[in-house]
Order: sequence, then structure tokens, then C-alpha cells
Amino acid sequence: MTLLKHVTPYYWRGEWVDEESAGRRLDDIGLILPGLREPLVVDDVLAACRHLASQLDDTTGSTYAGLRDELTDPSTTALPAKDADALLAGLAKALDPRSLAAQLTAELGSAAPGVPVPAPFANEAVEVWQPVGTLVHISPANVATAGVLSAVEGLLAGNTNIVKTSGTDGLFTQRALALLADADPTGRIRDRLVVLRFSSSNTDWLRRLCRSADAVAVWGSEEAVAGIAQHAPSGCRVVAWGPKISFAYLDRTASAEPAGLRGLARDILRNAQRTCTSPQVLYVDTTDHDRLFGVADALATALADEAPGLPVIAPTAAEQAEVTNVVEVARLEEHLGLTRTRSASDGRWHVLADTRPGLCASPLFGTIWVKPLPREDIVRVLHPMRRYLQTVGLAATGDGDVALSGEFFRAGALRITPLGQMLDTYAGEPHDGHLALQRYSRRVSMPAAFHEGVSA
Repeated sequence: MTLLKHVTPYYWRGEWVDEESAGRRLDDIGLILPGLREPLVVDDVLAACRHLASQLDDTTGSTYAGLRDELTDPSTTALPAKDADALLAGLAKALDPRSLAAQLTAELGSAAPGVPVPAPFANEAVEVWQPVGTLVHISPANVATAGVLSAVEGLLAGNTNIVKTSGTDGLFTQRALALLADADPTGRIRDRLVVLRFSSSNTDWLRRLCRSADAVAVWGSEEAVAGIAQHAPSGCRVVAWGPKISFAYLDRTASAEPAGLRGLARDILRNAQRTCTSPQVLYVDTTDHDRLFGVADALATALADEAPGLPVIAPTAAEQAEVTNVVEVARLEEHLGLTRTRSASDGRWHVLADTRPGLCASPLFGTIWVKPLPREDIVRVLHPMRRYLQTVGLAATGDGDVALSGEFFRAGALRITPLGQMLDTYAGEPHDGHLALQRYSRRVSMPAAFHEGVSA
């Protein structure tokens, strides 16, 4: 049968279908949008989000339990229970209709972006935000809620949304978006949602998925983005949420206080550094190697203090091999006076102090570089990597935070936060320097006379 009663990796506009049926329907993606007779109403999306958020707030309910089971399934997402609870709480907060309405107003100028408004530079014209059309989301494997939230933003913009999840993912995205669709009695959300799980190595499905797209939102490495872009049709908008690197900075005016370093330690240990806002380097405003190594020792102490209270996410064999390789090379370089390393006895974390300032990626899973970077050299050292820079966790006192923020923004950074808050976000926060709703929309114009009752 095509229509199944149980959950499958393939959710198609309200139906759970098998792999064979999903494969056949891929060629019909381009027919979904023309077949829709009524536009999506923003208030209906907000109401559905309110309903799902209330279900997530009920931590004893069956909805919460089902989604939590997906996140903690050891064969797929395998999140520790505490991380799953935190992620669901964050999702409930993100789905708060008040926050979403504020995001609409901040990014599209109104909580009703489909209403024409007078054009700012023309007396007899109006402008309005319109959906981009068919929006394909290639969601990442390392952030379980990314596909859900991106689809919600696509719905707020009025789009038809086709979500591809990783071939190794569980069914969290499918279940969550199906619940959202079920919360809309009009059926319009359901008609605009397709969620499919398959590997990107399945290039036949990937090509057919993207063939009818008006826009493709993709997370991942430069290679992953390029791999998706080659399947996008001519004129298709590719919204790339590409690879980023984040770091912390300890200003010379700020001492290495235990509270600040413990906050940084939590940033390092949360989600095994697998999010783009996780710190991979701690820069210290110094040229003194003794001070650098002293800060590294203090950070190691903070990591040892914080690690027992945070869940462990085990690396794969390949990921562990990379960690081991990087740490062993750093240990060998101690004999050259270039580095000093500190590691947990169980390998939970590694602090790699390196006297060379160049920005480099960490192998993650609790591994942090500690490097010198005098404030005078911030732009010179970091600017060559500007398109990869994301979040800076800043520790400074007095007016130092203002001046240093300006330097980091000049270098290319996109966010400044205090230590301990690098992974935290707020509703409507720009992502990688962009407003998602605008990237999922088109701004169109017309003569005011074409819209009765709209004055220019």
C-alpha cells in the first residue's frame, strides 16, 4: 500500500508512504505549487506553532515522549537525555507565536507580510513580500531541529517546503512537522510539507528533488553546498548556510576568572562542539607564552570541573582517530617549545596551547586550541578567514568589549556573546549574517491602483 498507518522516513503532504512511493512522487514535486488553490495564512501557521509549542511544554505528554524517544534513539540521533530535553525546550521557545510574530516584523516589516505597503520611493506604487515558491531544505545531521525550524520559516514566508534529512537521521523532523501539520485544521500547512530521508550519495533522488526548486537552503561544508548547487536549476536561489568557525577571546583587561572559564568550558562541552557557534579556539590577548600556558592550565581546570555535569556524546571511530591524531601531533611539538597539552584521563577533553596565532579548526569533541592574539593583530590575523568566522565569545572589561567588538566585526565575525552563552540564540536572530525570512521570500512591486484600498 502507498498510504501507511505507521511512521516512515517519507512524509508526503499528510501521508506516510513507503520508499517506492516516495521515489515515484519525486517527479511530481513541481506539480504541488500549481495545484494549490488558496494561499497560506500566516495566522494559521502561528496558531499551529502555538499548539505544537504547548505540546512540547507538556513534558509528561505522549507528544513530548515520542519526540524525545526519536532524539535519544541510540541507533540514530543518540542525544543524551539532558540534551534532548534542552533541545525540545528550545524548540518550544522558538515556536512561541509571539516570538515568530516579532521575527516577521523584524525581518519582513510586519506580522502580515503579504499585505501591500506604500513603496518608500514611489508615490503610486506598493510593495509586498511574496513566497519564493518551492523551497527545498537540505537539513544538517548535527543540529536536530534545523530542518523543523527552517521549514517553519519557509511556511511563515508562505512557501511549499520539501525537507531532506540525512540518511543517518532518525524521524524527529518527520514527526515534528507532521504534528505541526495536524495542528492546522485548514490543511494548508499539510499540503505544503514533504519530508524525505535519504543519503546525499543518492544523486538520482537529489537531482529529482532539486529539479523543480525555486530556492534550495543547504547546510554543510563547502563541498556539500557545491554538491547540492550543481543539481539546482538555472535561476534557482541557493541559500547556503555554510561552514563556520567560532572562537573565544580573553582580553588583556580581563583576568582568567574561574567563572568565565567555566562558562567557556560549558560552551566547549555542549553538543560536543558540533554546532557552528561552538568555540574551537581560545585566543588570549598576550605575547607572553607563560601567560598563555597559564590560561590553558586554568581552562583545563574549568573543563575538569564542568565535564561531570554535562552529557557525553561519543565520537565515531573516524572522529576519534582525528582527535587522537591532532592531540598526538601537538604533544610531539611540545619538544620544540611550540605547544603544551592538557588532557582528561578519560579523553573527555583536550586543551592544546599553541604559541602560533593562526586560526585553525579543532577536531571537536572537547578539543580546544589556546593561542596568542594581541588585540592589535586581530584584523590582520583573522581577516583572511573572514567568510568562515561566526561567533566570538568575548571576555573584556570596561570599554574593551565595545572596541574589541568593532575589531572582530571588521575581521568578519558575525556574532559577539559573553563566555558561556556562545550557543544561545534569540528569536529572529540573524543567521550567518542574514535574515532567513528575507532569503525565503521575494519583494515584489505593483501600481497602487491595482490594489483597491491601498493608498500610495
